[in-house]
Amino acid sequence: MMKYPEGLDPTFDETRVRLGSAVRRLGHAVIGREVDLDSMEATIQALDGLSGQFEQGITRTREFSQFSTAHNNEVPDNSRLTSHITRPGSGPGSPHGLEMQVYRRGDRVEATFIIGSSFEGAPSRSHGGIVALAFDDAMGFMLNLLQTVAYTGQLTTNFKAPTPLHVPLVIHAWLGRREGRKIFLEAELREDHPDASIIATASALFIAISAY
Repeated sequence: MMKYPEGLDPTFDETRVRLGSAVRRLGHAVIGREVDLDSMEATIQALDGLSGQFEQGITRTREFSQFSTAHNNEVPDNSRLTSHITRPGSGPGSPHGLEMQVYRRGDRVEATFIIGSSFEGAPSRSHGGIVALAFDDAMGFMLNLLQTVAYTGQLTTNFKAPTPLHVPLVIHAWLGRREGRKIFLEAELREDHPDASIIATASALFIAISAY
């Protein structure tokens, strides 16, 4: 049981979001910038000390009940969709987040984000696994529209062009079809401007915890 479950203390939640943002900033700076050896050594010592402090803390264990009831509410059109603070990809308190903003657009989900330096694969391009993460996270928000709790069973990503860094991107996701507990989702990734060509597509199979 967490001492500070999300939603219990707004100040604690807001501070955790700021902490995640600070760690993300450091990660992008470590990969995207160069400093001298002395600066790196000093940073290593400081971070080792901070990690030691956090490792003495209470283990955080999210309750399944909080997860299983997160999709019970109706989602108004054009409203923002959120999940738990530390969710990889869209979680504002995740050190590995993409600062993703997710909205309902009719019967689809729209997720906007920028891929920073710490996710570089090929020079000046995103690592393919990060694109897959972005798809998985964005498509997962379709479950909010469907008011269904499910897990990713299969994810297939097809790359049509390199995914650039430091450029506004957008994913649109929608329901392909549903067969009992099997939920088939589709998505496309583009740069976030009119008439942008498709960078990648994804198809996913999510498995509902129980049939509805």
